[in-house]
Amino acid sequence: MKYALVLTNSLEDRERWESMSEDEAQAARAAEVPRWNALFGELGAGGKLLSGSELDDPGTAKTVRLRDGERVVTDGPFAETKEQIGGLMVIEADDLDEAITIAARIPVVERASVEIRPLVG
Repeated sequence: MKYALVLTNSLEDRERWESMSEDEAQAARAAEVPRWNALFGELGAGGKLLSGSELDDPGTAKTVRLRDGERVVTDGPFAETKEQIGGLMVIEADDLDEAITIAARIPVVERASVEIRPLVG
């Protein structure tokens, strides 16, 4: 079964990253990237990772709505929440239990959350 894993970032974590100097951010990324690479490597080798991408900063988002036949485009993410979507992965898992096991290994789960949604069709 295919699942979408919606990776969030907490507001506190986003603020922490934004307050870092360039050197601090580079060091923090260097410390975390090997964990991501190991997970992607393992999932890819097992045919479990179908795709995965980090999203750009929420400030670059546009939200589109159609109201009374008029297209309305607003800046920023759709929901006002303390957590914002930071990435998306699509995996192939034998069942929900395996999807939960994979989600629990994603580094952001230690600071925010990973939502698991079965793909339809």
